[in-house]
Amino acid sequence: MSVEEINPFKAGVHGGTQTYYGVAEDRIRAVAWFDRAQCEAALKLPGLQKTVAAAVQRRLRYFDKVATVLHFTDFGQDFLRWELDAKGKVIGCEPFQGFVWKGKYVLGYDRLRAGDTVHYRSMGDSTSVDNIRYPLALVERKEGSAA
Repeated sequence: MSVEEINPFKAGVHGGTQTYYGVAEDRIRAVAWFDRAQCEAALKLPGLQKTVAAAVQRRLRYFDKVATVLHFTDFGQDFLRWELDAKGKVIGCEPFQGFVWKGKYVLGYDRLRAGDTVHYRSMGDSTSVDNIRYPLALVERKEGSAA
């Protein structure tokens, strides 16, 4: 398999030629959107910058913390997916609004199923519970998470 086939740092196609991110800053930004397979492929690239390799390793450690992934039904809202640690804390939110939702705690996260409404609370606000009006489309439970 050639480097072009396994290089996860694809930037775009210009004039019919596939281009790749080569500068460390661009590669580090790209790593934030990588899945586990792309991270593993990146670590196999010859000449990978040390700072980029460190970012890839951090991303892999992040994946190890994710215990549950909640996929919300798409009604045009800015978030479609929450990633939870083993205690029900939101540690990831995609594609937008991570700054709003990270740090919230999902109540009854271990019993959620597709179609359910998500109830959550903020850290330090133990008596105030709110809910997300968008029902769950899918609940993924990750096996072997370190959290």
